[in-house]
This record gives sequence, C-alpha cells and structure tokens, in this order.
Amino acid sequence: MSPARALLALLVCVSCSGEPSENLPDPPQKDPPARTPTPTEAARYGEPLDAPRLLRRISLDLLGVLPTEDQLRRVTEDPTTLETITDELLNDPRLEDRFVALLNERWLTRVDAFNLEPWDYGLSAEQTYPFLRSIGEEPLRIAARVLVEDQPWSEVVTADWTMANEITAEIFPIQYPEGGEGWQVSYYTDGRPAGGVLMTNGLWWRYYTTPNNFSRSRAAALSRLFLCEDFLLRPISFESPALLDRESLNAAIREEEACAGCHSALDPLASALFGFWWFDLYDPTELSRYHTEREQLGVYYLETDPAWFGTPLQGAVDLGPTLAADPRFKTCAVRTFAELLWRRGVEVEDLPTLETLRAGFVAADQRPKALLRLLLAGPEYRVGSLTDDAPDEVADRLSTARLMSADQLATAIEDLTGFTWTLEGWDQLDNDELGYRVLLGGVDGVTVTSPLRDPALSRVLALKRLAQGAGAAVAAADLHPEATTRTLLSEVTRDSRPGDAVFTAQLEALSWRLYAVPLDAERQAELEALWTAVAAEDGSERMAELAWASVLSVMIRDPRFEVL
Repeated sequence: MSPARALLALLVCVSCSGEPSENLPDPPQKDPPARTPTPTEAARYGEPLDAPRLLRRISLDLLGVLPTEDQLRRVTEDPTTLETITDELLNDPRLEDRFVALLNERWLTRVDAFNLEPWDYGLSAEQTYPFLRSIGEEPLRIAARVLVEDQPWSEVVTADWTMANEITAEIFPIQYPEGGEGWQVSYYTDGRPAGGVLMTNGLWWRYYTTPNNFSRSRAAALSRLFLCEDFLLRPISFESPALLDRESLNAAIREEEACAGCHSALDPLASALFGFWWFDLYDPTELSRYHTEREQLGVYYLETDPAWFGTPLQGAVDLGPTLAADPRFKTCAVRTFAELLWRRGVEVEDLPTLETLRAGFVAADQRPKALLRLLLAGPEYRVGSLTDDAPDEVADRLSTARLMSADQLATAIEDLTGFTWTLEGWDQLDNDELGYRVLLGGVDGVTVTSPLRDPALSRVLALKRLAQGAGAAVAAADLHPEATTRTLLSEVTRDSRPGDAVFTAQLEALSWRLYAVPLDAERQAELEALWTAVAAEDGSERMAELAWASVLSVMIRDPRFEVL
C-alpha cells in the first residue's frame, strides 16, 4: 500500500488493530479483587519534601496559590497539621477553578478556535475570549463541580444537568437560573438524554466529526478520555485496494480484518452519538442543539446498532450509565488524577500503586476527594529527592522537581501580587492567539497537547516578562506613600536600605513566602547587591521602587519559585 493510502486509511479507520475483533480480550465485567500492596520505587528510594515545601506543593496543586503565612507557620510548628490544612484546601471554593484548569490538560477543551465565532450568535468581537472559554469549559465545569461537591465520579457521565454561564445560556437551549451570575447548574431543554459531559455541546464542539467520519473520531475520543484506551495507538498493518471513495472505505472497514478489529467496537459506539451529528459544521442552528430526530441515522450510515464493546445500547440514553458501570471508567479516573498530580505518565512500575489507589477509590464510593487524599498522601506525590542508591532508571522515572503549569503561574502570581496580564480582553497566560500560554509550557488543546515538564528557553523568556510586570506592579502599589494595604512589601518603605533590620526582615519574609525555605546568607548578599546596583543606576526619587521591582522580578524567576 502506498504511504498516501495508508494515511487515508488511518484517518478514516481512526485506528486499526493488527488482529481481528474476535481475538481481542473482552472488557472486564466486574472489579478485580484487591491485592496486597508492595513497596513502590518512591517508597524505597524517595525522600519526601519537608512539611513546608510539601504544603507549598499541595496548595499550588489544589488551589493554584501559595500557602498563606499562617498555614506555613502552623505546619512548621507542628508538621502533623498538614493533614488538617489539606482538608481545608480541599474545601476551599477555589478548588473548582483549579481543577477546571487541571482537567483541561487531559480533556483539552479550552481551545482558541471553534467552528463558529461569537458574531454568529450576535455577540461582539470583544466577547471572543469569554465566548471561547465559556464553550470549552462546559464539560470541565461539570467535572469540577462534581469534585468540589464530592459526588460519586460516575455523576460526571450520568448527570441530567450541565454547567452554564450567561453566554452559553444565551446561545444554547439552556434553562439558566433566573438572576444567576457566572457558572450555575443548568438544564438543556432540547430533549437530549442525561449523560453529564457526554451530552454537552462543549465536549463535541471540541471533538467534532465530519459528515463522512460518522462520529467515529468522537467514539475514539470518548474511549481515550474516559477509558484511557486510545484506538490510535493500536498498530495498522494491512493491504487494501484504492480507498478514494466512501464505498471503498466502508467496504475496507467491514472486510479488512485489521480495520474490523477496531471498528467492531468503534462503529457501534459511534452509532450512539448521532444526536450530535451535524450536516453543516458552520451553522449555529445545527451546532447549538441536540438532534433527537437523527439518533437512528447511525444505524443507517454505519450499518450497525448502538453498542458498548459488545453490550447493546438503546441509544444515547444508555451511554452514560453503561460507561459508568464499566470497570475501566474507574481505573481511568485513577490514572488520570495520578498523572495530573504526579506530573508524569504512568508506567508499568506504577501499576501496583494504581491498583491500591483504585481499591480505595471504589471503597469510597468513587468520591473524588477520597482519591485526592490518597494521592496526596502517597510517596509518589510527596517525593522531593532520591536516596544515593537509587538506580538511574528510577531517577529518570520519578518526578521529584515539578514545574508550575502556565495556569499555576498565572493564579499564584495574581494571588501574590494582584497582577494580571491582559490584552484586549484576552488573558495573556491562557491563550495563544495573542498570548503566551504555550511559551510558558501550557497546552493549546490542538497542536500542543501535553504540558511542558522540563525547562525551556521560551518559558524563561515568557516568565521573565511576567515577573517584571508583577514586580513593577507590587513595588508601585506597596511603596506608594498613601498605600493602606500591602501585598508583599509589608516591612519596608522607600527609605529602607540594605543593612537595615527591616530590609533584612523583608528579604527573609519574601524567601519564606515565595519558596517556603529560609533565606541564606549568600542569597541575601546577592539580592542586596542587586538592589544597590539598580538604585545607583537610577538615582531618582523612584529608585527604591525600581530597585524593589527588580528584586521581586528576580525572586519570581528563581527556579525555587517555579518548581514544586
């Protein structure tokens, strides 16, 4: 087969297996029995972070902000209070926004372009950024609300409600609470069945299908996101005649054993998704509502009844409950949260740990906060360094130093300094049309689908500009003669100089607040020298402001700040 034909076959088949469907294992029908856990690599070779730095990691992961001075004091005086503080963080309302951002690293729905524009709905161009985020965050908001309310995780795919804000309530057939503001529990009114995120416009606007793909790409996305089984990772190896027309392609899908290996599961699943099948990908009427009248078209076009890996479905109405009952759904939830919090992929060596986590998750009735507590308490999460006898392969596998994500940098710096970087209504750290999300290591959901795990020059440059803006904003506000409240520079005034007790106290407070580590003499001398050099270079009445802006900028760019 020519390379062009092979590529075409791959795109249409979505993926193909080298084995026919009858040789594939059936999905498990019940939860496997729990096994006795064995010591993990992290437990054998890992050294955990000390209590203040571990609290810093947990606070950034759960809320996207640094711990408060009071929280750091409490955990320093009594490390056993860490569990109590963790519970406080898990009940903080900021948890919802943080997990919208975190889950997006997996679901990839916060993108910078959809097939429709805001003006297609009579909105202005100035509303483009909120329009895009309103659409893309709908499924993420459902999952995050389930998490903060600690409902069973199955609610994510079975709920009869959605999350909507003023924009989606205006453009979609949604019943939104009268007088409501922001994201609220709401209900579609177009007859779509219950199914949580599976029945949202936001998910399928991101994972759209072409008229001739017949929702196969959506079925593959569903399997990847909620079962952690990627059809595209299965091998393709077959010979075929020309695949240049729809009839030839459909014949190959039915008759080629390699294609049938995937499509025997993929096509019946796609057949259940035809309520979201659109004739025109650029028609707002088409894309806004669920089409109950098209649910049976899957049987016609795909020549197969809806089914879930061999289990017959009545249609979309059975999709959510059947998915939730599949043991792979719980396994995938555990794997997803583990990868997000460990900041690395799951490997074979992690399977015993995942099995233990899964058993605890199931025993807790799939309550997501129970799973988070198990993950946060585990050595894989808490590891901060390795013992001297750790093998090289273990050092390569475990993530001991973890970069803040672009979202964490944005929320942490805003919480610290009040500084936000915007342009023409766009959050510069949350888009790539005008901003620097990918440069900082974030995902755009389409071309960049995995966050940056290692330092890169682009991140250094973007962080430099972010730190300069934040440092300047803090220095100008905190050192203003009429300032009544201060954010970071609470110890000094414009007249404070290196060598003054308050100057030293300020540097010590900044080191503790930013890094959760005490200030050492060498670093103190470097920062004092920087302050002196900048002040001497300027010489104006604003020299203290400019000098402190430079010091803050350098401290924010310090690896100890951007590493968890």
